Amino acid sequence: MIQQLSIDNHLSIGAPQVISFVATSDKTNLESVSVEVKPGLRLLKLILLYGANASGKTNVLLTIQTIWNLLFKPQREEHTPIPFYNPFALRKGEPTRLGIVFWALGRRYEYNVEYNETKIIREQMMYTTPAGVLSKLYERNEKGEISFGSTVNVKTNERYQLKTNTLPNHTVLATLNKTSIDIPLLNELYGWIKQCVHKDREHDDIYDIAREAQANPPLKAMIIEMLNKADINITDFDLIRVDLPEQMIDEMKLNGLDEDLIRKMTTRTEILFKHKADGHSFTIASGMESRGTLMYFRLARMLFDLKKSESVCLKDEIEDCLHYDLLVHYLKMMLETPNRAQLICTTHNLSLLSEEWMIRRDMVWFTEKERKTAETLLYRASSLGLHKNVSLENAYRIGKLGAKPHLGSTLIWEE
Repeated sequence: MIQQLSIDNHLSIGAPQVISFVATSDKTNLESVSVEVKPGLRLLKLILLYGANASGKTNVLLTIQTIWNLLFKPQREEHTPIPFYNPFALRKGEPTRLGIVFWALGRRYEYNVEYNETKIIREQMMYTTPAGVLSKLYERNEKGEISFGSTVNVKTNERYQLKTNTLPNHTVLATLNKTSIDIPLLNELYGWIKQCVHKDREHDDIYDIAREAQANPPLKAMIIEMLNKADINITDFDLIRVDLPEQMIDEMKLNGLDEDLIRKMTTRTEILFKHKADGHSFTIASGMESRGTLMYFRLARMLFDLKKSESVCLKDEIEDCLHYDLLVHYLKMMLETPNRAQLICTTHNLSLLSEEWMIRRDMVWFTEKERKTAETLLYRASSLGLHKNVSLENAYRIGKLGAKPHLGSTLIWEE
C-alpha cells in the first residue's frame, strides 16, 4: 500500500507536490475504508482524483506507474535514453525527482530517485528492519557507486555482479530483471512489484481475460458471479475459434490479398456470453455486448487482483460506461476486501462525493491547473476546512473547492 507520493518536474507537475494516503483522525467508517499497517497508522484503501480535463489527474497515475517501471524495467544498452523521463514543459533538461513511501511484505519502504534523460543521478531505498528501525537498504550516488546498509548481507561476488550490470540509465533494483543475483531483500521486493503492482489498462484486452479465466477456474467463477450480481443475466462465457467461410477466403485470394494476411484472418477467436432469461438460454458474441457489460468484465478482472493481499491497482475514469448504482456497488465490493489492497483512480462522477457512508474527505484529492504556468497543483478535500455539515458535492459543484474548468460563453461566433 502506498503511504505517500512526492513528485517534482514530471509530466504536468512542475513544482514539487506531495500526496498522502494516510487516513486522518476522522473516525467515520475508518475501519471499513482503511488498513492499519502499524499501530496508529492507517492507510486508505481507495483514493479518488477529481479535476477538470487536462488538469493532471491521469498524470498522477502515470507517475505512480513510472516509479514502478523505474524499479522493474532495465535498459539493455548503456546509451539508450531513459523512456520514463518526461519533464514539465517549462523545465526541460532539469532532473526529475520522484519519491514514494509504501508498505509491502510487512515492511515500510522509502524510495527516492533523481534522474534525467540519460542516467539515474542518485537513488536510495530505505526499509524497516525486523526491529522496526528505518535503515538503508541500498544507495547509489552521483558517481554510480552502490552501497548497502549495515543490516543487509551482500556477498562480494553479488556486489560485483550488481555493480557491473547496473547501467547508468536504469535503477539498481531493475538490474534483477536481467541477472540471477540472489540478495533476498532485493529479490523479495522485486517479486512483490511483479506480482502485486498493477498498472492502468493492464486488463483491457477481453480476449486475454477470457483465456486466463479458461485456465483459472476461481477467476472465471468470480467474473461470472459479479456479472450475475450486476443483473446482466450472464451465466457463463467461452472463448471459441471461428473460421471464415471458404467462399470468403476464395474471394480474398481473387482480390490479391497477401497469403500470410489471409492465414491470419481465416481463424479468429470470439467470446460467447451465455445469457439466461425466462428459463431459456442464448449466446451473444462479445462484439454485440454493450460497452458497459464489457467494461464491467474488465473491472471484474481487476477486482480479482484487488482480492489478493497487498495489490495496488490504478484505474483512469473508473466510472466509464457504468450505471451509477453499479459503480457504487463495485467500489463497495472493493472496500470490503479484507486485505491490504489499494485502488487509486480518477473520476468525473460528482455524485460519489455525496456517498459519505463510503467516501471520506481524506479519500478525495483535487487537481488544479495553475493559470499562469499550466502546471498541476494537488490538494486534499479534508484540508480545505469545509464544515462537516456542508455537502462536499455541492461545494465542488458551485466552485468553492476549485479544480473545475474555467468555461466561457456558450455562444459560438459564426461568420
